[in-house]
Amino acid sequence: MPRILARRAAVHALLALAVLIVMFPLVWMVLTAVKTNAQIVNPAASLWPSEWHWSNIPDAWGQAPFARWFANTVVFAVGATLGQLAAGMLAGYAFAMFDFPGRRTLFVLALSGLMIPFSAVIVPVAQILGDLHWLNTYQGLIVPNIASGLGTFLFRQFFLGTPQQLGEAARVDGASELRIFWQVYAPLARPATAALGIILFLQNWNNFLFPLIAVNTTRMQVVSQGLAVFQAQMTTQTQYNLIMSASLIAIVPVLLVAVAAQRHIVEGITLGAVD
Repeated sequence: MPRILARRAAVHALLALAVLIVMFPLVWMVLTAVKTNAQIVNPAASLWPSEWHWSNIPDAWGQAPFARWFANTVVFAVGATLGQLAAGMLAGYAFAMFDFPGRRTLFVLALSGLMIPFSAVIVPVAQILGDLHWLNTYQGLIVPNIASGLGTFLFRQFFLGTPQQLGEAARVDGASELRIFWQVYAPLARPATAALGIILFLQNWNNFLFPLIAVNTTRMQVVSQGLAVFQAQMTTQTQYNLIMSASLIAIVPVLLVAVAAQRHIVEGITLGAVD
């Protein structure tokens, strides 16, 4: 019994240490955001601020069009996530339920998008967006991101584990394939849809590289781009407290979503673990 208690205490101590290590950058950012620049650059100053300047946050908000950047990011993240869920669910259902020539080859091709780094296809993607006149537009941000190899894989794994008898019974009753998908299998996939939707939303919200080539105007920039521009401007002015305040503003929505939906995120990570 003492050995078991000692092991549990050691495990909890290691977990607490890991949490502190992970949380320290966030705590440091929050504390730095409410300091003055004099406190930040003073090597003798303590981590804990001597005075709390919460006005740094609204000051940072007023220095750049964060409202517009947030609106663009919401449109991009929500639109791309919904498109990825719809495309992934339909493709995953087809790969799981139908036997057609070339199914395995097409599935491998669909997954190849997960293996090719986006930096390898930046030039052709930018060229296509330019030819379509989709640069600096919402469709240019959303449409190229609709195809999702991750969504296809996870939904295929999910539908492979659903009872085939449900679809067979519906066919006997005369239901069409579209009705079987929409009324029989899609409701069963709600937990998987919620888990994957949250993961994709967080990925799209934090996406920096693709918006960097799709938009180049301040009006159409997303938060990740705008924050990089803001940091460059404030660094030249040595306004480090405003940089930290802007970073805090940018991560609050993501942090709230991640904390509120952590159970669904774990479900999404383990969704395709068993074939």
